[in-house]
Amino acid sequence: MRRKQIHVLTPRQPFLAMHTDTYKKIVVEDAGISHFYEFTVNGGTPPDVQAVPDGSVDLLFSISGHDIRTVIGGTVLKVKKWPIDEQRLHFGVRFQPGECVLPAGLSIKDVVNADIELDTTAILGEDYVERLASCRDARERALCFLRWYASKAAAQSEQQDPAHRLEFYLRSRIYESRGNVTIQELAQETGYSECYIRRIFNSIHGISPKVFERFVRFQNALDLMRRRTLTLEQTALECGYYDQSHMVKDFKSFSGVTPERYQSIMVPVDESRI
Repeated sequence: MRRKQIHVLTPRQPFLAMHTDTYKKIVVEDAGISHFYEFTVNGGTPPDVQAVPDGSVDLLFSISGHDIRTVIGGTVLKVKKWPIDEQRLHFGVRFQPGECVLPAGLSIKDVVNADIELDTTAILGEDYVERLASCRDARERALCFLRWYASKAAAQSEQQDPAHRLEFYLRSRIYESRGNVTIQELAQETGYSECYIRRIFNSIHGISPKVFERFVRFQNALDLMRRRTLTLEQTALECGYYDQSHMVKDFKSFSGVTPERYQSIMVPVDESRI
């Protein structure tokens, strides 16, 4: 179970791009980070932004001058309203599943399906709070965060124990199979029991391998719908669903809308932002 580079999905939160202002995304795929994103909310009423399951952890900085509020949140389990402050600049970090170095005192189970406010100064230190607040744009903020976070990610990578190496292999296989490898197959390939595999995966992701596979299939469906090259029936089969009705059931639970409705509301959105 040697650790290697794997192709992973970009965890997508499409409603964030649809319902906020000046949204931009910076893909880095470094230090366990999928991408950075930034947006504002300038309207008179809070946006109706829905979070969807992606298996990821997000760190969101809400900036107003030198005042920075910080919230960490794990994956939601089904579609859920995303509380967002108005009249602030929001800068976010979306980590690849299983890759976030959590602040001391927090476990992955604490943040799954939750939003927890953090003490920004206690987390970053006064120097980096000042630097982050003084950055001129999203790219500078991304570089600032990477400088602060890189050493923490490197230390975690160097201290990989057998449990983390096993989890990396499991996650790799789930991605390779597009969320369609069985727990029995994973047990046969690794030599570990099904019970042990579930326990290790849950300790790092806060969810079971089976739930994570459902999220992967859903995120794959989002990606294929964004490209608009397949019919919904073809998309369902490509993503490993039994049939289109199986995909529709999961999709509505995870996004709050049917695939047909989702495609119709995507039309005016710049899909490169999603």
